[in-house]
Amino acid sequence: MFHFLLLTGGFELKISLKWAYEQGVSFVKKSFDKTRMEENFNIFDWKLSSEELQMITQIPQQKRWPALNFIADNGPYKCIMELWDGEI
Repeated sequence: MFHFLLLTGGFELKISLKWAYEQGVSFVKKSFDKTRMEENFNIFDWKLSSEELQMITQIPQQKRWPALNFIADNGPYKCIMELWDGEI
């Protein structure tokens, strides 16, 4: 199913939702479009194979760090240490 979704295009979200669900993660997908809500519920109609799950775990993670948006040569913060208050 995973390969089919990728080949047909535009289904990365379905794969992401299914992966999260199979990992036991709770999530809320916001949508007011009836068709899209029905599509989101279709993740319960299929399963990712162990090979597909393994492929997904091999995707390099990218973490978003919004603090970097405030750092600029011409801004008030020139480096992350100027922005950080020393607390975790």
